[in-house]
Amino acid sequence: MKKIISIMLIAMMGAMLFAASFKKGQTVYVSKDGNLTDGEKSSTVVGSVVYGDRGTVLESKSKKVKIQLADSSVTGWFETKSLTKKKIVKKSTVNTIADNIALAGKGSVSAGTLSAAPVEAAPAEATPAADAGATEGELSIEPAQQ
Repeated sequence: MKKIISIMLIAMMGAMLFAASFKKGQTVYVSKDGNLTDGEKSSTVVGSVVYGDRGTVLESKSKKVKIQLADSSVTGWFETKSLTKKKIVKKSTVNTIADNIALAGKGSVSAGTLSAAPVEAAPAEATPAADAGATEGELSIEPAQQ
């Protein structure tokens, strides 16, 4: 009987260690998209949050935390399991501008020089492989005589 009680106490203490606890005034980050509700046990949506949003803890319960979003005055309750104390840096959206384009093996270009440069190339002719010393059945591609 003592073993069972000891195991239960250890399990409860372990669960408490792994449960996220947030304190009033603490900065938290959203680790999973979701909706803010107007009460701890309410399902009325007052706003939404996305991965990486930052907020400040106003009140904390066991499964939900009332937060105020940093970039707005929106406040609401959100699931504790979808918040983290670790700073989440949002990846920027992709803006393709010429200054950021790197051509594979060709260096990079700037916005002012993005244009097609004329390239003169002689048309190629396919000749039998025997002319180029290749094995039978292969073709050798050589520039045409101009």
